[in-house]
Amino acid sequence: MNIQHLLTIAATAALIGGAAVAQQTTTTTSVNPVPSAAPSSTEPTPAPVGTATSTSVTTTDATGASMTASTVTNGPVPDTAANRAKYGQPMSHAGKRTPARGN
Repeated sequence: MNIQHLLTIAATAALIGGAAVAQQTTTTTSVNPVPSAAPSSTEPTPAPVGTATSTSVTTTDATGASMTASTVTNGPVPDTAANRAKYGQPMSHAGKRTPARGN
């Protein structure tokens, strides 16, 4: 490869990088907080059971077009004897070898 090809590639990369940096985007993130109680001892607090969390992101570009993306996740399912009787044993090797104890 000669020097002219290398300089052309470097100039193209600089122009593409400059265009990417010059784009203006506005993002807003809102998260629904999960209520939590203050711990009464030094033990770690367990995760809230059965609560769903939602995250929403809205993006607007310079032309005024906007897009909103939402992600919703479920909370953990308690590992109780009733849930094991209803839905069966856990699928993991270690989960099958431990007793049900909840969260």
